[in-house]
Amino acid sequence: MCLTSSEPPFPDTHTPTMRPSSYHNKHKSKTQSHLRILNLTRRRRLLKEQKVMEMRNLKLFVANQSIMRENEALKKKALLLHQENNALFALLHPKPSPVATSLLL
Repeated sequence: MCLTSSEPPFPDTHTPTMRPSSYHNKHKSKTQSHLRILNLTRRRRLLKEQKVMEMRNLKLFVANQSIMRENEALKKKALLLHQENNALFALLHPKPSPVATSLLL
């Protein structure tokens, strides 16, 4: 066998059932492109969901702050009402003084 001959060294390397390498490259490229598109779509969806969750979280935070302020105001009102109730009760039911109780005995 001579190396300078025009015959390929392995004559049966390309059979009709084998596909050329350009087919595999195109197919691989299409698959990679499809995967990239899916990944980008997924990433965009996740970012959008994250933004939605951040907005929900912010709205809940603001609502929570408002509820806490209202709760503090109601606590102050309840304390004032309790003090007023005690003062009125003391006016209606005066305690007998120790001097008056000793005179009754």
